[in-house]
Amino acid sequence: MDWTRRDALDAALTGVALAGILGVSCRNDTAAAPDSEASPSYLALPLAGLPEGARVTVVVAGNPVELVRKGASVSARSLRCTHQGCVVRFKEDAGAYVCPCHEGRYDADGNVVGGPPPAPLRRVHAAILGSRVLVGRK
Repeated sequence: MDWTRRDALDAALTGVALAGILGVSCRNDTAAAPDSEASPSYLALPLAGLPEGARVTVVVAGNPVELVRKGASVSARSLRCTHQGCVVRFKEDAGAYVCPCHEGRYDADGNVVGGPPPAPLRRVHAAILGSRVLVGRK
């Protein structure tokens, strides 16, 4: 049987529909999947390695987390988009986090400003303990 363009289109659309039904997705993940032995649910790092105002990315429980130190406090947020879990990136020139998958946008504080994300970027527990920063839950 010779395939027409219509046959090819029908086959492609059937494949897309099956992928949706089976829950298959294309995600732009740069971090490994969580693994309790390889990726602990917390991370301790030296406070000296976290310069004032710098955005530092670490991996906690297999997920990218951004840390920002402001004076005597540290804030941490997940870099996984709340839409489908793709990894967002902070664009300095735009002053915003941008999701490469569906163009979701978050402001510098992680609040949704555009696109499909249903919620702000998730906050992650972070605390300064002496000369160290503890990120995540122990």
